[in-house]
Amino acid sequence: MTRTTLPPVAPAVVADVLDALPPRLRKRIDASLDRAETWEVTIDGGTARAELDADTALTWTLHGGVLTAADDLTCSCLLAPRCLHRGIAAAAAPIADPAGPDLTAPDPAAPDSSAPGSAAPDSTTDGLAAGEPTADTPAAANSTSGDSAGTAGTAGRPAAGVTLPTTDPLSDPPTGVRANERAAATSLWEAGTTVLRAGATGSGAVARAELLRAVHTARVAGLHRAAAGGLRIASALTAARTGDSSFDRETLTAELVDLLLLCHDLRTATEATTELRGTARREYRPIGALRLYGLCTEPVLTTSGYGGVVTHLVDDSGVLWTVPAIMPGGPERITAAADGPVAIGESGLTHRRLGRGGLLLSGGTASPDHRLGAGKSVRAVAASGTGWDASPLTDLWARPLGDQLARAFEAGTRPDTHRPAGADLLFLAGTVQGPAGNALRLAADTGHLDLIGEGERARENLRVLARAGGLELRVVARLVPDRPGTALALAVSGDLALPADLHHHVDLGLDRLQRSHVEGRSTADLPPRPAPTDRVPPPLRPLENVLHRVTLGGRAVVAASSASREVHSLSGNGLTATADLLADLAAACRDRERDAFGRVVRDAGDAFPVAWLRAGLHVREFTHAVARRAWLDAVSPM
Repeated sequence: MTRTTLPPVAPAVVADVLDALPPRLRKRIDASLDRAETWEVTIDGGTARAELDADTALTWTLHGGVLTAADDLTCSCLLAPRCLHRGIAAAAAPIADPAGPDLTAPDPAAPDSSAPGSAAPDSTTDGLAAGEPTADTPAAANSTSGDSAGTAGTAGRPAAGVTLPTTDPLSDPPTGVRANERAAATSLWEAGTTVLRAGATGSGAVARAELLRAVHTARVAGLHRAAAGGLRIASALTAARTGDSSFDRETLTAELVDLLLLCHDLRTATEATTELRGTARREYRPIGALRLYGLCTEPVLTTSGYGGVVTHLVDDSGVLWTVPAIMPGGPERITAAADGPVAIGESGLTHRRLGRGGLLLSGGTASPDHRLGAGKSVRAVAASGTGWDASPLTDLWARPLGDQLARAFEAGTRPDTHRPAGADLLFLAGTVQGPAGNALRLAADTGHLDLIGEGERARENLRVLARAGGLELRVVARLVPDRPGTALALAVSGDLALPADLHHHVDLGLDRLQRSHVEGRSTADLPPRPAPTDRVPPPLRPLENVLHRVTLGGRAVVAASSASREVHSLSGNGLTATADLLADLAAACRDRERDAFGRVVRDAGDAFPVAWLRAGLHVREFTHAVARRAWLDAVSPM
């Protein structure tokens, strides 16, 4: 028997319990949720019990530790089951997420199935984004009108200027949107717009329960990506209600934009990809035989309690693949995983050796994000590796930096389950200039780049390299979008006197560089690159502020104020599209019907949420375009 907090509940249970309450008790739910903090819940096997007073007790019948049905929550009071106690127990409980983190090693039971489930790389649905920025000219002003104002940034669609592969063995063609999917997307859209109209501060337990009911409906219909987004919003609403420091209105705004856009595309399109629908469980599809070469091994440590490594591989055609070994644990898991066996075939390789060696794969399987599977039919044997200066690895460095940046920025717009392996990596080459603050500055053909490390081992290795001026290096790094000219270094190779066990390259987070491994002239400290002060471009602040005010306080907050001065200022600066979107949103907030007695009629139309969504998409895409432009400017020759 253990004492614990309230047992987690399935999303649909909250709405079912609150539906049983009479209206007068539903109104009291929000003010009564604090009572749950004083309850002592004891769990004994599959049953939980809380003694509220001498005459009242709550009993939960749990399945897998979760309350899965409203009837499994009983109360001994006279008003049960239409009592406030059950409502509090359901509304104040944490929401169970059956998906859980998907960071483990390759699925040992990965099926060799070609059933639908792997996503196509893009979407053919209609979008809503307003098109002021482009990838190269983010501040170019153009006009927008109606719902046909541009398509950049729609869910599952690449941003402007980004070219994706036309063929992918792991992709599926779009399939028709079924009636139950359209109904589920509409239900989630309506629940999301209800939250938007009331704002985070005005969305109480009833609004949250309706959102969770829609999440359950979406999950049953197979819209797992939308359901996951709805759960994150529900968690943010709980954090806002309780005053949790984790609540962030910018994050909630971004989540609402993503959810509403996804629901809009699903409810209005005739076809959709699996990337839009999402999957309940990572799916693996056959890819046949591959000759793979180790690129590097990267340590992984998450804030959710997982640790391990991911080994990056390259095939003969230059496509990147990954083999992860990530399990629950802390930093101690990194070394154990790096020196542990690769879970594909019977190669006898460790991850550390695979990152420098090679693999012959037959009967291979992989998920849409190019994570290799470990099904029973997969065969793999160790093979020789190759250096970064030999094909096919050297071809990665032959691609122009501008193209690499376009690919990396586009990768950030796609869901994790369908983001190709290595899409956010940069392959850089240059000469060591010296330390610049906490970074190593590299002089490349395109300009100067700053490399930073994650973890003390990586930072220590970069400090050793930074004192070897003139050293020629090749680097595998990850884009840091909000720090122009700065990348997170994962591995390096070059004019290094490495021991036999570090042949080819150095994994900065795993290996240890000695000063005897590097030669170069002494260097002086260089001025650090100025840190960016604005996440959102200053011209967008008036529109962004209105978006955040709606997210926090709802439609009425903006309806009570005027945005005419900001609209005039934006128009005067040539940002006519931004000005039009701000004017449309302000008008939509104020435009509310009234009955014959002057009372506001409950608004169930789409004019207001569509205006807010268009504005949110405009801010998001404008910001992404400016970040990409700033990155290119930061590394351009002076």
